[in-house]
Amino acid sequence: MCGIAGLNWEDRKRIEDMTALLSHRGPNQEGFFVGEGVSLGHKRLSILDLSERGRQPMYSEDGQIAVICNGEIFNFELLKKELEAFGHRFLSRSDTEVLVHGYEQWGQDLLSRLNGQFAFCIWDRRNRKFFLARDRFGIKPLYYWLEGGRFAFGSEIKILPAAGADKRLDGASLNHYWYFGYMPTGRTIFEGISPLPPASYLVFDLDQCRLERLERYWQIPFARGSWRTEEEIVEQLREKLQAGVRMQMISDVPLGAFLSGGLDSSILVGLMRPYVRQLKTFSIRFDRPDFNESRYARLVSSHFGTEHYEIEFTARHVQELMEQLPVHYDEPFADPSMIPTWLVCSAASRQVTVCLSGTGGDELFGGYPRYHQFQILKRLNHLPAAARWLLDKAAAGLGRLGKTDQWNKLRCFLQKELPDWALYPMLLSYLFRTPQEAACSVLDFAEMKKYFVENNQLNNLLACDLQEYLPNCLLPKEDRASMAFGLEVRLPYLDHEFAEFACRIDEKMKLRGRTAKYILKKAFAPMLPAEIVRRKKQGFGVPLVHYFRKELKSAAEEILFSSECQTCFDRPMLEEMWKRHQEGVSDYSRIIWSVMMFNLWYQRWMR
Repeated sequence: MCGIAGLNWEDRKRIEDMTALLSHRGPNQEGFFVGEGVSLGHKRLSILDLSERGRQPMYSEDGQIAVICNGEIFNFELLKKELEAFGHRFLSRSDTEVLVHGYEQWGQDLLSRLNGQFAFCIWDRRNRKFFLARDRFGIKPLYYWLEGGRFAFGSEIKILPAAGADKRLDGASLNHYWYFGYMPTGRTIFEGISPLPPASYLVFDLDQCRLERLERYWQIPFARGSWRTEEEIVEQLREKLQAGVRMQMISDVPLGAFLSGGLDSSILVGLMRPYVRQLKTFSIRFDRPDFNESRYARLVSSHFGTEHYEIEFTARHVQELMEQLPVHYDEPFADPSMIPTWLVCSAASRQVTVCLSGTGGDELFGGYPRYHQFQILKRLNHLPAAARWLLDKAAAGLGRLGKTDQWNKLRCFLQKELPDWALYPMLLSYLFRTPQEAACSVLDFAEMKKYFVENNQLNNLLACDLQEYLPNCLLPKEDRASMAFGLEVRLPYLDHEFAEFACRIDEKMKLRGRTAKYILKKAFAPMLPAEIVRRKKQGFGVPLVHYFRKELKSAAEEILFSSECQTCFDRPMLEEMWKRHQEGVSDYSRIIWSVMMFNLWYQRWMR
């Protein structure tokens, strides 16, 4: 992977300064073009064709098309052969060169032919336009800013203030952050700075200084497939995932895999193993048994004969890293698994340059427990008002006897009947922990309506997660952590051809009773240890609930209540949450962590 930056004006120093902020994304090479009214910069992490021929910007034969790219085009060899048949000449073995010739041959239709994870800018010198595009799921980031005729773009938000963008907090984004711990679709923490949406492209007219077009080129298909038998689905599932894994293993540098011991990563390791002589795998070992799943990772490693690395995780690591994380997460971000993700990327980068990850499997095959929980909560929420009132009183009484958090969360769903597009975000939110919090306006979730349009309930939830939770939380978490160490992470489950196949599988093949990922388990059970197939889903959780009461109590308290950012939230409410958490009455660790990460981010970026 790499880092890209661009301006619609000439400024050598500024583009060099902006690109320097992306050095961690591309430590191997850099390249610039400044002239003809534009400035382009590139930092390269060399994966394919490690020579000087792979340096960017990369140009067409006549010099009229130039490209800077962050990412990989996995089907570049097939495209290269097709383009050579049209008469195009290639000067490198780099996958990026197919973008140059592909744009010459097909224009914007190039995007429908690409299989990869990418964010790139093509400078069309003849037509005086920038053409920016991003991969279908938004694996690789791309942000832009347009104000007063000035247009700038780049791989990370931090470089756009260096181009002149103001740092004005966006209220809607901040509100969304308090609910979920990450930014909403289509917005950033700063007014005026926008992400290019996944599966989208934009065209910027350099002469008119205007955004000419911003369009989506691909949609997630949920139409049901026409398979006759379950065995037919199983056979194609194996073939398509195997093909995606093999395609994503192209590399001129060492390659490994993240291995949590869960189903998704274990399958990938099994599929990779025949093609890697000495496969290296990496997992986290937590210091608390109730969070530690390292024994499952060791079981899979032993089963497939990998060279396995376990990375220790303790409260000390949280203490050491929490002030460093906002340097790379350019906007407030509060998924606690950012810390183990950071640690495993750091360790992996010392052994390999490319790692495969199981991210995306849960969103495609219904792997999260919340999908089953939602079915139950929806039924309860749609009961007659009198029945909900009785259940609310019963839950209040049971809450006083123990497990207060769970019963209070349940009571939030008994207050009034709500549509699916409001119920599901309530289930996901860090808030809505008490009936009082249930009074918060669900109108904040109105943007979710567009995902809840099918009669198929599970597909609505998967569509929401694939287009909200995945690109706004999971993918930025993995991208920032891996790129901080110059590590390229590839995601075979998000190969768009495999994902299109998975989205057409009937929901009953994914969630069967309380069995999640039914069809995925059936397809790959023969190659996995039985214990891996049978085990329940265990999230990539972090023991913050315990750390904030012991090892990290004083550090957390100082960040929460000694910060200059206290005007951004209700202090009395936070003090009450902190008190209840310390007493062991409630678990407010996720909200506490959200406030801490916002305060640390604010001190780093807004002073």
